[in-house]
Amino acid sequence: MSGQAHHEDVAFLADCSPALVERNADEFRRLRDLLVEVAEPARRAETRTQWQSEGSRTYTGRLAEARQLVTHLAEGFDRAAAALYAYAMALTTARSHYDNGRRSERALAALIAAKGTAVTRTAQAAEPMRRWEDMRATTGLLDGLAELTLDVDDIREEADRLHDCAGDDFHRARTVEEEARAVCVHALRQARALLPDYRTGAAGRRPDLYAAMAALRAEGAEARGGPLTRLPGSGPVPGTYGAAGPDVLVSPQLRDVRMRVAALPDAADTYWTPVVTDAMQADWIARNKELLRAAALHAGLPEDLLAGVAWQEVGGYQPGFLDDVTGALREQAAAPWGLSPVAPENLPWRLGGRPDETSYGPLAVQLRRGAEVLGYDPAHLTDRQRAVVEEALQDPRQNAFVAAGFLARIKAECGLADVPADLMTPAQMREVAARYNGGPYWDLPKAQGYGDRFAHDLDRARDAMR
Repeated sequence: MSGQAHHEDVAFLADCSPALVERNADEFRRLRDLLVEVAEPARRAETRTQWQSEGSRTYTGRLAEARQLVTHLAEGFDRAAAALYAYAMALTTARSHYDNGRRSERALAALIAAKGTAVTRTAQAAEPMRRWEDMRATTGLLDGLAELTLDVDDIREEADRLHDCAGDDFHRARTVEEEARAVCVHALRQARALLPDYRTGAAGRRPDLYAAMAALRAEGAEARGGPLTRLPGSGPVPGTYGAAGPDVLVSPQLRDVRMRVAALPDAADTYWTPVVTDAMQADWIARNKELLRAAALHAGLPEDLLAGVAWQEVGGYQPGFLDDVTGALREQAAAPWGLSPVAPENLPWRLGGRPDETSYGPLAVQLRRGAEVLGYDPAHLTDRQRAVVEEALQDPRQNAFVAAGFLARIKAECGLADVPADLMTPAQMREVAARYNGGPYWDLPKAQGYGDRFAHDLDRARDAMR
């Protein structure tokens, strides 16, 4: 098995976006350029005051010190940007290997499913490579039950080939990403070492440094309205928060959404009554157009994009209370006491899936995606946090804002972050909609069909917003 890896070793790559890494690099480069621009007035001020009074020379010295600090800061941001650009390129290569491995893995899963049925819960939950490894080396009664109807020899050659192809590609993906990440982290640490200690505490201990920074702020005020204060296609740079810890019940992002929806009218809901006709879809969007418009504006999206996704989702023929039933059944199937003989992913019909993949609300936002948008760590949600996120998604008004936030993330992930909302093309919106439905598998037929329906119904959704 040397030179091979399993899907679980590289599963995190499904959520890694080279475009978002590049966006962060763009932000560092923007800050570098802004600092250079801010330092220029200080240089001119030094020249103007060079032969004036003693007080002016003191002021000039402070400006010189501040400009030196900013120069080091700009160099640090520049190195950080270069490190992230290099990591983004490597991540693109790793994602390509990962996608190749997933294709082989899906083919292996289909081959196994065509020949046999997994009976035990352990076999149901196993990834295809692990499942095949167990099946070709039966060691006990449960393994025998798991491959009850499987003729191993009949598919051994092809299954071995697909297994090895997937393992090789996953290994390449892991190697490329690990090596590039190590180089990137080292470069970021070097960049951080260049950053001067100009925090408030340090400045308070050094009055001369505080005065120098104050002088620089005064001289650099003219740059505040410049184009470098934000990246193209972005709104004002928001405050940044880390993921809410286990003791934080209401994240800052959730608090912000609650405050915004409090000023909006009540929303029409689909909890008890499914929307099953075009007229009902148009009516739902028309009744909620103020909400959709506010959510799209807040996220920097075209309102047509959010309305078009709403048209597809509210017409999904499943009333909201069935989402609750689905979530409850998945939680029971995944419960640690293991009373269910079926893994949650193998429940029948639309019930199949992990508990945190359950979608809630009119715009059908998965719980784990909602947690991400609202500032929680979906991999470490507490039961209380999970309940808070679920409650937010069940509220139609909060659901619209979370869906818009998720769409904005998708827009950035597919390299469209710098495209202003009013300049997005129908083809670009179609791709974002397909990714909204399919996630990492947006290029598969199901998600592509969703994108086609989105494009077909976009004019009707747009008309309903008028």
